[in-house]
Amino acid sequence: VALHVVSSGKELRQNSGKFAMINLVKTKKNNALKTAANNFSVDLYSDGSLANQIGGLANILQTNGQGIVGGIDSATWTFWRNKFREATGTNLAASPSAANAATFKADMNAMWLTLNRGADKPDLITFSHDFYSLYETGEQQLQRYMDADMAQSGFIGLKYKTADVIFDDNTNFTTTAEKGYFLNSDYLYVDQHKEAQWTQDDEKKPVNQDAVVIPFYWMGNLVCSNRSLQGVIFDAA
Repeated sequence: VALHVVSSGKELRQNSGKFAMINLVKTKKNNALKTAANNFSVDLYSDGSLANQIGGLANILQTNGQGIVGGIDSATWTFWRNKFREATGTNLAASPSAANAATFKADMNAMWLTLNRGADKPDLITFSHDFYSLYETGEQQLQRYMDADMAQSGFIGLKYKTADVIFDDNTNFTTTAEKGYFLNSDYLYVDQHKEAQWTQDDEKKPVNQDAVVIPFYWMGNLVCSNRSLQGVIFDAA
């Protein structure tokens, strides 16, 4: 993935003083990296079908448990299938009542049990909007909030057993179906090339434009070493 910080010749001349130039460069770089972070958040939930897009959670955790992930076809190699469960009822998440919340909690409990193996268990659950609202409705009187470190990182969420529960608008990537990912982060990694970790390249000057371009490069992917300990709950309605 390439990210470009561009300054026109006019901007450079208007900010030609030492400190003005430092502020200009710092502002443009910070804005570019914020854009990259937002785009990467979308990619983390993607199925990897777009150009220059990592294979995200929609690729690793599929709603039928199968798919070819990391070159392994789970239709043939069943050990490589992720866990999945369709929420009980029809369009359950659209009506966050106490009764529906209790039904959804039962689905969560069932999913949790399939993902426990000795000391291994999910440590992060990420819900789309309606699933998070439904879970919050059921926990309103019993709320336990996630630890301070996660809150300081910009996430606001709850707890389910030992897992942090967060809301992310990108969870149901490119679909209207509600989704919830039960993740064991011990087996999920973002691998980066050592020479492309939003690494800054040399300044470029186009031959047909009064501007300067500074490229930043990133290369890597989201990888999973054990799909059987990852799960997805979904409401297809």
